[in-house]
Amino acid sequence: MPENTLALISFVLTLMVFSYLLGDLPLIRHLYRIAVYIFIGTSAAFTLIVGYESLLLPFWEDVQNPATSWTALGAQADQLIFFTGLLFAALLLLKPVARLGWLTNSILAVVVVMGAAVGVVGALRGTLLPLLEATARLPALDADLGSLLESLLVLLGTLTALFSFHYQATASDGGGYGLGKVFRTIGKALIVTALGAIYASTILSSLTILTERIAFLFQYGA
Repeated sequence: MPENTLALISFVLTLMVFSYLLGDLPLIRHLYRIAVYIFIGTSAAFTLIVGYESLLLPFWEDVQNPATSWTALGAQADQLIFFTGLLFAALLLLKPVARLGWLTNSILAVVVVMGAAVGVVGALRGTLLPLLEATARLPALDADLGSLLESLLVLLGTLTALFSFHYQATASDGGGYGLGKVFRTIGKALIVTALGAIYASTILSSLTILTERIAFLFQYGA
């Protein structure tokens, strides 16, 4: 497809997205929805193609080759995993059948539980444990004062943030007094600061994308 055609399609889709600002006007209100539907459809198609080429096709080639194995259990285990996945996918397609709703719901429950387990393990091994390990590595006392203060601040923020969640879950009177309340207040303040920084970063990223799209409209329109 020529570059000018792609630019024209991008220009039209950008105008359709910005039509949302015009409100619920006749005909205009459908342009934004059409653009969203196109985006969802292309995203689903892209995900399907990537999943087929990067997951299903290599796994199927591995299943057909006894000399290779994706797991340490051997080729037979690979075949069992592959055909079990296909069976689960086929059962999920039976969701519109009301009588088989319990079966598809059971498959969904297995998928959700496995996804939650993978997420928890990934969060522990990839985020929480490395964070605790990094905060425990304080620099030497003869190091730069700024580095020492920065490490102590990170350590204090990590401990107070974790303590605020634990203290909030275990406190029965909704508040508490003494040193625990101080730690909880500091932790909540640091959490709010971190969330504010993330929100500000998201806003800046959105404004950057918006500015780029507006510049594209003016550049193409000119």
